[in-house]
Amino acid sequence: MSREAPGRLRLVVLAFPAQVEADALAQRLSRRLALPCQLDRRAAPPELATLPGRPQWDARALLDWLAAQAGERELVLGLTGWDIGLPIFSHVFGLAQDGGQAAVVSLARLDPAFDGLPPDVERWLGRTVGVALHELGHLGGLRHCLQPECLMRFAGTVEKADARGQAFCPTCHDALPHWLRPVGLAAL
Repeated sequence: MSREAPGRLRLVVLAFPAQVEADALAQRLSRRLALPCQLDRRAAPPELATLPGRPQWDARALLDWLAAQAGERELVLGLTGWDIGLPIFSHVFGLAQDGGQAAVVSLARLDPAFDGLPPDVERWLGRTVGVALHELGHLGGLRHCLQPECLMRFAGTVEKADARGQAFCPTCHDALPHWLRPVGLAAL
């Protein structure tokens, strides 16, 4: 998809976990992207539907709400502490519009404490940045990759997300639009 490069990435903070500093997450993400990032704590949380019979927010409804918030030449990445899912998946770490303007990342299941492990904010932040970069890859038009250590590989568990690492494979890196190419970290 050919389009004008966005001017910024707006990070919309919704129901954020108290243990994680939104500023620290925004700084980590900013260091990895050529696209300027702006933290937005002012967004009013939407009234969303939960998935039937599950204590999760509907990821598609949240994504649609975020897409409606996007301005011209702007990407919007929602960052939330809410657990999110889709009717066909028990959970998702994130969801993005392929080639669109909006994505969402849930921090809920990326927290080591979710699996009964000791608190580890560093691991939590690293996982969140990895999932955010994966979803931004979808905004840049990338599909899932089959390379085991590529950020664009599908990961349905935190173990698989950890195993794929923090970089795009050379093929995915080269396919990213220039405005989403990570800075300071080469492809594998």
